[in-house]
Amino acid sequence: MRHQDSLIGVCLVAFCGFVFWLTMGFDEVPPMLSQNVPPTFFPRLVLSIIALLSLALVVQGLKKEVDAKETIEPAVFVTAAIIAVAGLLLSFAGTLLTLSLVAIVLPIAWGERRAHLIGALAVCLPAGVYLIFSLALGIRFPAGRLFEGLL
Repeated sequence: MRHQDSLIGVCLVAFCGFVFWLTMGFDEVPPMLSQNVPPTFFPRLVLSIIALLSLALVVQGLKKEVDAKETIEPAVFVTAAIIAVAGLLLSFAGTLLTLSLVAIVLPIAWGERRAHLIGALAVCLPAGVYLIFSLALGIRFPAGRLFEGLL
């Protein structure tokens, strides 16, 4: 590999292939409980997106010149920490509120300061996810312990 991004992209594609293979072992859900979507749909959708982006990373890495020294930007670790905290927060705050919080915190961590754009993202992203998954596909997201009494 000529570039570090290409190596990382290849590793991510291999990881996606392995996890996709793991989804083949998912148990079948009775039609009454499936909510019109098999249990493999969402993991495979996410894996497909990751694999496509990883392939783009490989291609982009192959086009770059080899740099003498490449370092991992601190934003990578900050992003990983934010996503890890979001994973922990998910059961308490629920999917949509956690997604909204991530849509606020990530752009700020990446240096975005235009509040109107961050606010639009924090409202439109969870609303879009809700419309697509809850209304169109009939999938219910966990509300979280914070909102259990309200629903």
